Amino acid sequence: MKRSAVALAALVTVIVFLPFQVKGQTPPLKIAYVDLQKVMVESEKGKEARKNLSDEFEKRKKEISQRQEELQKMKDSLEKQTATITPEARAEKEKQYQAKLKDYQRVGDDYSAELRQKDQELTQRILKELEEIVKAMGESEKYTLIVEKNHAGLLYATPAIDITDKVISLYNQSAKKKPAAAAPAPAPKKQ
Repeated sequence: MKRSAVALAALVTVIVFLPFQVKGQTPPLKIAYVDLQKVMVESEKGKEARKNLSDEFEKRKKEISQRQEELQKMKDSLEKQTATITPEARAEKEKQYQAKLKDYQRVGDDYSAELRQKDQELTQRILKELEEIVKAMGESEKYTLIVEKNHAGLLYATPAIDITDKVISLYNQSAKKKPAAAAPAPAPKKQ
């Protein structure tokens, strides 16, 4: 919300003071917007992050399903033995079942929290990288203002100033360059 207000205030300031500028003294106003949500969905790194989270979710889902099946078997066994075991033995088995149920619920909550945290970390990392790309693009192409489509209070903008696809392309290019740059240089050959 604060970002929206700041971005809107900056846009209003630029528009209000624009008529007072002497023509020829300042560069022309160049405004664009970017849909970061679309970049997150369509960029290579965004797709990779979603796939990794989805794979992790499926793995955890299988683990939870196995625990759930164990609980169901334990419950069924307890119900079948109700008439044949002593009240003390029944109480002990119910206690074991309740302990296993609490453990199942705790593990499920832990998995959910862990996946949310991983999602947040990946999103923050990607957004930081995108911020650098948008800033570099803004400086190199002499933009006056670039706003985020969904969080800047942008109610209307012509698609002509949408730079989202260009940001996706630049982000994909930078992702391809980084692994090559991270590779160690070959050691010089000794003669």
